[in-house]
Amino acid sequence: MTIAREFVAKLAVAFVAVAMVLSAFAPAAQAQTTEELQAMINDLLAQVAALQAGAGQDAGVSSDVCPYTWTRDLSTGSTGADVMKLQQFLNADPDTRVAVSGVGSAGMETEYYGPATAAAVSKMQVKYRADILSPANLVNPTGFFGPSSRTKANSLCVAAPVMDDDMGDDDMMDDDEDEDDSDNTLSGEASLNSVSVNSEESEVEEGEEDVAVMELGVEFENGDAEIARLDVELTADGGNAEDEPWEVFETVSLWIDGDMIAEADADDEDEYLDEDDGSIRFSGLDIFAEEDEEVEIIVAVSMQNNLESMPETWNVTVESMRFFDADGVAETVTDGDTDADELGDLVEFDVEAEGSNEDLDVSLSSNNPDSTDIVVDTDSDTNDVTILVADLEAEDNDLEVDTFIVRVNTTGASTTDVVDDIRVVIGGQSFDAENVSNSNKGTISGSDSRYVDNDVTDDAVWYVFDIDGDVTLEEDEEVDLEVVVDLKDTNDGARYSNGTQIEATITSVELAAWDVEGADDVTPSGSAAGDTHTLVAEGILVPVDGVETTTDTSGDNDTLGEFEIEFEVTAVEGDFYIRELATEGTSATTGVEFTVDGTSATTSGTLSSTADEDTAGVFTVREGETETFTLRVTVNPDASGDFRVNLTGVNYAENSNGFYVTAGTDGDLYVPTPAQDFRTSYETIQGS
Repeated sequence: MTIAREFVAKLAVAFVAVAMVLSAFAPAAQAQTTEELQAMINDLLAQVAALQAGAGQDAGVSSDVCPYTWTRDLSTGSTGADVMKLQQFLNADPDTRVAVSGVGSAGMETEYYGPATAAAVSKMQVKYRADILSPANLVNPTGFFGPSSRTKANSLCVAAPVMDDDMGDDDMMDDDEDEDDSDNTLSGEASLNSVSVNSEESEVEEGEEDVAVMELGVEFENGDAEIARLDVELTADGGNAEDEPWEVFETVSLWIDGDMIAEADADDEDEYLDEDDGSIRFSGLDIFAEEDEEVEIIVAVSMQNNLESMPETWNVTVESMRFFDADGVAETVTDGDTDADELGDLVEFDVEAEGSNEDLDVSLSSNNPDSTDIVVDTDSDTNDVTILVADLEAEDNDLEVDTFIVRVNTTGASTTDVVDDIRVVIGGQSFDAENVSNSNKGTISGSDSRYVDNDVTDDAVWYVFDIDGDVTLEEDEEVDLEVVVDLKDTNDGARYSNGTQIEATITSVELAAWDVEGADDVTPSGSAAGDTHTLVAEGILVPVDGVETTTDTSGDNDTLGEFEIEFEVTAVEGDFYIRELATEGTSATTGVEFTVDGTSATTSGTLSSTADEDTAGVFTVREGETETFTLRVTVNPDASGDFRVNLTGVNYAENSNGFYVTAGTDGDLYVPTPAQDFRTSYETIQGS
């Protein structure tokens, strides 16, 4: 309702009231007694009140206010358009009016949060006690339009509801009963049962707000209690007289269930009871504590910016507490009282420079590809192969990344002979590596964390990715860093052979050379080592996901161990042959090789398969097909012990006679990777 409309409505009611008073003179002249005249006046006043209600002064939430959402806490001294909206909202309910007339009344709201507004907010808190006060263990209203009050007001102001004029007595009775049920009425003669003090955050940075540093647990017995006062003390560790809390802290506040119930200006020297010991008193708390139920009160601090000295250790203690029972009997407990033996216990926390806790944490992602065989082309590149996925998480600040460095290792060939192109993909953005040449490939120096211009003698290459600030990680954000490669063709074996392995890693050595900026320079922590991948252009594949193992014992008194490894073999670009033999150790003329972990023992192995035997004693795996092989090993130990079997190699050839010449000429060896996925569990075998 606008001011003009409100004024017209009030004026109309006044005219009607005057007319009714004048029309009442005639019957009043005939009144025989003073009592009859007073009765007529009372009836007239009742009719005026009814007309006022009909004019809309007692309507529900005004459609001119709602819907509306309050987004900040408001308290005495606050100003702004949202304060006026709050006054309009409160004036729309007769139970919560800011003022009946004059400044602050309906149609005359202001943008200043004064005592009258605080009193109206208190009325709202009492009316909706169950939603605002009770969850915070408060008995009395606070007049502070905080999170709980704001949440309730926003829930009521999502639309413009209108009071139902036809609400019956039963509905009103139900509302009264609901309010009565939520009333925190004290009962019993409460006495303090226990006090506990626990540490929360141990490090607080300058400029941080509302950081919980202490949890105070209080429990009463023999009745309910109302905690009315707490004295909180802030002192520098060691008691240095030059360390003044008002030069370090911005505010100190108390919280219950996520709601702030009290706050003090810790940067104001006049707020302290005793400047020497840094004591601040919180009065008028009205914290309801139910019998035998622990109340948890959080002490939080907000820090000033640009502190002169840090890090520095500070202590926070609760030195005294005052409470009342149902009879209004007050008791004050202090440090050293028997029932409050932990009251006065100090909690330490360090004050540090902004950005001192910054970190970029690097870890192996759950999306990292498992070790596998990668089929590469003999005549063209095999592109877009992901060999590593790492998680990057920014901690304590937004971080800007300028340079990534990733190491790629290959076994059996030079990395530059295997990798045609490499890039990292992060947050949907792709970045290519700098050109790899002898001038930027080499080891990383420890002093300047950059490349040394020298050739490498091993097969590892460090790739530099110049991000130039195009990647920014927000505080606590986690993203994937993918390392993607294009693999060169094998060019008929001239570049690299079947079985060449590749892996990407990010260790502390590489991280030391990353360039990450925040409030301060950041050296990332953690590591991410990708699994090893085997490159096959022509030959066999033995996938990890096709492996199953079993173990058992046999013989009298479990003197023999029976081990079984079942695996799959796929032929790529041709038919390949595997002999029906299993040998412990290394043998170029056998089918599969295995080893046994344990003490001395006699072993024997057999190999069976679903594959056909075109030649007796030789299994044929045809091009593009997958066959299942089963290695069975019997272990007869010289003495009791734990044993397991490892599948260490599969020899194959392009023809059935290839095993009778030097391995690698007509025959090749496939080494299953990773080794831990191609072995059985341990089995305990009794010595014979």
